[in-house]
Amino acid sequence: MEKDLHRLIRRELQDLGVTPPLNVHDLCERLSRRRGRPLFLRAAPLPKPGPSGMWAEYDTYDVILYQQETTELHQDGIILHEVGHILVAEKERAAEDSAREAETPDSTPDGDAGSVDVEGWAALMPVFGTEAVKRIAQRCSYDDGGEECAVELVATIILEWSALLASSTPPADDPALRRVEAALGDRRGWL
Repeated sequence: MEKDLHRLIRRELQDLGVTPPLNVHDLCERLSRRRGRPLFLRAAPLPKPGPSGMWAEYDTYDVILYQQETTELHQDGIILHEVGHILVAEKERAAEDSAREAETPDSTPDGDAGSVDVEGWAALMPVFGTEAVKRIAQRCSYDDGGEECAVELVATIILEWSALLASSTPPADDPALRRVEAALGDRRGWL
């Protein structure tokens, strides 16, 4: 699974035209353009305990809320985690569309919101509404090892690549040296 995620992330970053050094806000802007809809990033004093970020998808735009009361590096990790949810949703939609063409869709049971205080979160952020909070809460469990673990790994891989590339030697100015670097497998792009 991890090797597939590495390939998927590399392809996504290249398709989006994101190059090192990583700028998470730039990545989100490029993702927004590709999706053809605004993606708003909003820092908020989210309640603790509880999720430190959430992605909410509306008809015409997306919102990523992230914990304002933490470090910038942690905020980047939170935002990348939510970007992972967007990428998973895009992949699932493409698969559902393919399946829908092949057969009639089955109804899916409502998921469990787990231990998240849905009414409390909905009251805190009435713009989301109870149903949106319930859908978001269904993704807030690491118990099944599914989507939450995968998107956490997406954020970790991107931050790890970013850190490695930030500390690497810059490419040579001399064209002859650049050819040697390329021949030796220069990997300054997204690993």
